[in-house]
Amino acid sequence: MSAAPLRRTLTLLLAAALSAAAAQSGTLFRVGYSVSGDHLAPLTITLNAAAPAGHSVTWTFGDGGTSTGEQVAYTYYRPGTYQIQVSLLDSQGRTVSRTEISMSVRSSGAEHADLTVLHAADGTVRLSGLGSVLYRPGPVRLLLNGREVTGPQRLNSGSNTVTAQGTTSAGQTVQRQLTLTAAALTASPAFDSEVLRLTNQARAQGWNCDAKRPGGPALPPLKGNPTLDLAAQAQSSGMALYGYFDHTSALDGSSPMRRVQAAGLNPGSVAENIAAGQQTPKEVVDAWLRSPGHCRNIMGDFTLVGLSYVNRPGTKFTRYWTQVFARP
Repeated sequence: MSAAPLRRTLTLLLAAALSAAAAQSGTLFRVGYSVSGDHLAPLTITLNAAAPAGHSVTWTFGDGGTSTGEQVAYTYYRPGTYQIQVSLLDSQGRTVSRTEISMSVRSSGAEHADLTVLHAADGTVRLSGLGSVLYRPGPVRLLLNGREVTGPQRLNSGSNTVTAQGTTSAGQTVQRQLTLTAAALTASPAFDSEVLRLTNQARAQGWNCDAKRPGGPALPPLKGNPTLDLAAQAQSSGMALYGYFDHTSALDGSSPMRRVQAAGLNPGSVAENIAAGQQTPKEVVDAWLRSPGHCRNIMGDFTLVGLSYVNRPGTKFTRYWTQVFARP
């Protein structure tokens, strides 16, 4: 089992005084923002302001950046402490209220390029630069066998070289390179569907993880999610291809949350169940339900799930199973 914490969301009510005219009209000016709880650079902050009719909002971010509008997103690439100034303007462009938000952005460590690799059972792979730390805007270049790529790619037989390249804030090129294995894997959509059915059956029965039997509060069913399926496939395929059994990938060092984000989802919380060797969906779900940590993931406060069964004969366990749970 593995779980990633909820992203923290913070909201602020402005304390700055409004102009006399605005105050007499009973106008309220609220500003809120959400930001990841770790505050690590590069850090994207989403801001919103409820401006009264006939008013507009301007933002100054403390690093030379500015914006206008009631909803904005802004990325701080460098660590530091910044003062975000929010101004409410009336229809004549006059400032009627102003306040500041102090935003601390922590260092993510030394700048480097990184790779997150999402294998699929059909022999394709998706590459992501997620995990890279670069204190400047600009994409991470992704290369497969020396060719820049985007989207899913089919691997050549045998070994393949993948590379992530980026440019640091000092203008230096950094890169990470990995060797990928192409091998035959077999998936089973029928097995995945049955794992989902048995998982939701346990939730409907109110499975008690301590007593290891039904009898607790019933929970709503989890909904299968194709994006989470990609993250689950990456984990099952990775274990089958590279001979590990762990929530941290032995190939690229990715965590369950990082794989989910690389697949294209940015949820509030994530958890992952893995298993190896079980012959059937019933056998694997029964094993998870009788393991306290895995059971708590199944019975957790999640709404979405991704699933992947992969078979690779000749490996240590042959059969590999993954569930990835998420809540937006």
